[in-house]
Amino acid sequence: MLRRRFVQLLVNGLPFAALATRWRPGIAASPYAFRHGIASGDPLADGFIIWTRISGANGESVDVDWQVAADAGMQTVLQSGRFETDARRDYTVKVDVRGLPSGTPFCYRFVVDGVPSPVGCSRTLPVGEISSARFAVVSCASYPTGYFHVYREIAERRDLDAVIHLGDYLYEYGIGEYATEYAEELGRMPEPSTETISLADYRLRHAQYKTDPDLQALHAQHPLIAVWDDHEIANDCWRGGGENHDRGEGRWARRRNAAIQAYFEWMPIRGKARGKRTEIFRQFRYGDLLSLIMLDTRVHGRDKQPQISPDMPNDEIYRLLADPGRRLLGRRQERWLQEALARSEGTVWQLVGQQVLVSPVRAPDLEPLLNPDGESIVSREILEENIAMSKNNPPLLLDTWDGYAAARESLLADLKDLASNAVVISGDLHTSIAADLHLQGDAEAAAVEFMTTSVTSPGFADYLPERHPGAVRDATLQLNPNLRYMETDRRGWLCLTLTTSECTGEWHLLDDVRSRTYTSSIDRRLSVRAGQVSKGLYPG
Repeated sequence: MLRRRFVQLLVNGLPFAALATRWRPGIAASPYAFRHGIASGDPLADGFIIWTRISGANGESVDVDWQVAADAGMQTVLQSGRFETDARRDYTVKVDVRGLPSGTPFCYRFVVDGVPSPVGCSRTLPVGEISSARFAVVSCASYPTGYFHVYREIAERRDLDAVIHLGDYLYEYGIGEYATEYAEELGRMPEPSTETISLADYRLRHAQYKTDPDLQALHAQHPLIAVWDDHEIANDCWRGGGENHDRGEGRWARRRNAAIQAYFEWMPIRGKARGKRTEIFRQFRYGDLLSLIMLDTRVHGRDKQPQISPDMPNDEIYRLLADPGRRLLGRRQERWLQEALARSEGTVWQLVGQQVLVSPVRAPDLEPLLNPDGESIVSREILEENIAMSKNNPPLLLDTWDGYAAARESLLADLKDLASNAVVISGDLHTSIAADLHLQGDAEAAAVEFMTTSVTSPGFADYLPERHPGAVRDATLQLNPNLRYMETDRRGWLCLTLTTSECTGEWHLLDDVRSRTYTSSIDRRLSVRAGQVSKGLYPG
């Protein structure tokens, strides 16, 4: 059956030989090139997005041919076409290829003026009965902070169905700002050198990231399923502003819309940039095994983060955090999530990808754990403020779901009532974490959470100068029994494997991202059994 469908597609499509005659490979050297690689993403049962960008254009529009084939040699072309790009879309090319067989690997490439791009790999989603699926889960890749060894390691895997990127694909900071201390030494100075504010700024920053050979290798090997977090726009952003956006940088709406436009131009994501009405929450179904539900906990419906001070009593803090009017998803997305969970009926797992930590975390008293005179990437003033606020063990991570406690209860109630086996995956915190997620007062878990650490961005050890290695981690685990695993210091990625009987997370951690050489190892493996999510995680 599959072979007959290939033949039918080949007959209906334009043969490779006919395309080759149009590409005139022997004529004078072309000014065009594919300096930013290729990418695919948002796979469906019958297709996926393919992406590239044309370098060397000088104001003119450019016709780009594309092909999808059954083989890496591009001899059996199944789908093909032509795409016109120009400066209005920054010479990016994005094609939604449809009409392909399900559950099948494919190859693709682009050709412009006789110049072929590299060949990329992608795959369509399976339908019906499937026994397993495996994903790489990543977040938080600061280009000036270190090398993208994580991406290279993932690119070398051949057993992954897709890469799930939970945001902070890039960072908006300029030189001399956050995590750029080693940029010159590493030869990874940010472009532009200033903070990204305008559309031209965001386009240039995306372009720099996609020149990285390790990121190009990842994109060429695996389809990407991505959502943004804050740094694709601005630090700690919400629907009405951002922590590092001030009046001197112009209107927030203009900056947000510029960042969103550049994101949709440069990422292999389905949909359109529509300013504040942009929706990136969407759903992917892997046969009867799992439904992957991707949320936007950053821009679409998020209210501003609560603010607390060192002299605020704990009972006042908890009243503030429990405000039922403060939402993280927004009412529209909350209703959409309920509908997405209902559409997941018939799948074993409901995998919810979103940006920030769901699990509540109370802070240990930091005063006996830290040396304020030690080396830190934050000022002593900020360090001492955090030490003062940690007294009496309040939640300190208010940019996470901890700052939206009532909204978290609603989320967990939906997962408990509407999902059969709910697994949440998170990023943002530059820390490896596993947790059982409970409704308040409920002994049984409503879901479990796997958090991936960062690709390069600094971890707790870079912020908090500990008196003894692991002191903050150990104290945090002791104070928060819902946390089943925590590793604060090493960068890496999460490998998530789902079968009909269990879901297993493996944390692959690296010893160095500022050296060209490094070692990688599996630090921890934890699982949850299908039908027994209420019992939580266990050592895999």
